[in-house]
Amino acid sequence: MTARRRGTAALLRWYPPGWRERYGDELAALMEDTTGGEVPSVRLRASVAWAGLRERGHEAGVLGQAAAPTSRMRGGSLLVLCAWVAFVVAGSSFAKLAEHFEGSVPAHARALPVDAFTVVQWLATVAGLAVVAGAVVALPSSVRFLRAGGWPRIRRHVLRAGAATLLVLAAGIPLVATAHRLTPPQRNGGSLGYSLAFLGVCALVVAMAALWTVAAVVTVRRLGFGPRALLAEGTLAGTVALSMLAITAATAVWWASIATSAPWFLWGTPVGSAGSAFEPQLVATMVLMVLAAVAAGYGAGRIARSMRDLRTA
Repeated sequence: MTARRRGTAALLRWYPPGWRERYGDELAALMEDTTGGEVPSVRLRASVAWAGLRERGHEAGVLGQAAAPTSRMRGGSLLVLCAWVAFVVAGSSFAKLAEHFEGSVPAHARALPVDAFTVVQWLATVAGLAVVAGAVVALPSSVRFLRAGGWPRIRRHVLRAGAATLLVLAAGIPLVATAHRLTPPQRNGGSLGYSLAFLGVCALVVAMAALWTVAAVVTVRRLGFGPRALLAEGTLAGTVALSMLAITAATAVWWASIATSAPWFLWGTPVGSAGSAFEPQLVATMVLMVLAAVAAGYGAGRIARSMRDLRTA
């Protein structure tokens, strides 16, 4: 295979396998005619990639209305799951940033941030329980899938996620042991080596979460759900999405109250000192939280419309 044909084949991989089997040769011929046999331009590559992603979105049931309501409900639920994983990453960052904030806030201004943080904790518990309940609902279908010989279809994804988990354990256990030998200032930026190791383990944890999410999505897309199970999954996904939106609002309230009454806490400076509300890690955390909540809200909207279409049918 020539380099040009390999490049064309790589571009076609943006499209789902079924689409490539039906229309891949036609698109490849069209691209060769368009480019005159030359290497595709950056603009053409971007256009093909975007179109391929849209086609994958339609096939997964997260875009358009052409798919069956059941497919759209499954797609919306999986989108909420993916958004929840990203939200957990943002939530973990927020929990680290908010450690021991009560001691830095003046007594007269402590009630609002404490209440907002409590709301975040309770809603995070509700959402977490809903995710666990969704896994329990999917368990019978998963068992049937595996008994029917489905393991080879998901083995690669599960083994990758498992390997990432072992890597996290191998790196995380020594880091925890080291943290116990350090002072609080050293654990909070005073030791460059520890800080770099901590960031490295955090990156591994994010990669592990992403790989397990991919494994879950690949598996769930192959499961056969009955109407009741699918309805339960959609309801639980809606609960998670609503919880995420509420958590985002409560986090924003916490941020605003701390920025007003104790901005020094956001920067780790002495009590009473000045400070900006826009601490970089907190800003990045909030941006990720908002994006995940918006994606979950979109998924919940698709679930609600799919339920309505099913009732109409």
